[in-house]
Amino acid sequence: MDEKTISITEKVIGDTLYIIESAVRNTAKETAYDKLKRLILNDIKSLEMKAS
Repeated sequence: MDEKTISITEKVIGDTLYIIESAVRNTAKETAYDKLKRLILNDIKSLEMKAS
């Protein structure tokens, strides 16, 4: 079965309380950092191709 690890974090910035909930699957093939990096790099390549 595909299990998830759930994490809830509360952060106060100024007068605002932010509640962050994240879920990570045990079967994930890449980290959130790796995924964001890949998406950003792919977007840069796409923009470079449009510019040329």
